Amino acid sequence: MKTFLSVVLIILVAYGLGSISFAYIITKWRTGKDIRDLGSGNAGFSNTLRVLDKKWAALVFLGDMLKGYLACLFGAWLLGPLGGVLGFGFVVIGHSFPFWLNFRGGKGIASGLGALLALMPTVAIIVLMIWIVLVIATRYISVGSVAACVAAPISAILLREPNIYIIFTTVIVAVIIYKHRGNIKRVLNGTESKIGKDKIKL
Repeated sequence: MKTFLSVVLIILVAYGLGSISFAYIITKWRTGKDIRDLGSGNAGFSNTLRVLDKKWAALVFLGDMLKGYLACLFGAWLLGPLGGVLGFGFVVIGHSFPFWLNFRGGKGIASGLGALLALMPTVAIIVLMIWIVLVIATRYISVGSVAACVAAPISAILLREPNIYIIFTTVIVAVIIYKHRGNIKRVLNGTESKIGKDKIKL
């Protein structure tokens, strides 16, 4: 019974943290508009960069990372490795499908990175470096994001992280990649927005 209650509490806390949409809140505060009606329609870091500027996008990125980190720390503190991966999964779900925004949120990259930092710091650093290098090289945030997702479970396997972390990471990044399917199609078609391009005029 105690374990069941702990699981429920972790799910609620992680989902609640994930559903805090910094992109929505900051854009609404700065412009009075819903970020999901602007740019790509995504409530996340990359669209904040497109709609506002680097300063506010960086704040969104850090806020999303922090909620992922805290959700996993809380889960691990309460229920060990199982609690950690539950925190990982449900903070990303909360970010991607926030109930108070009619389940239209972001794609989970920054919150997932924060979760990885809590569970597998070395994997998180590898993933972040891959993301940075590819975003700089291609100027496509989506290319860096998808590549980082692919690298996460591979890095976890090579570093011999616990099996429960590898399994959950694989499932979660598969969901995140699926949410990037539109970006992948646009990259292949040459119509994906690059950093510094298509700045939204408010």
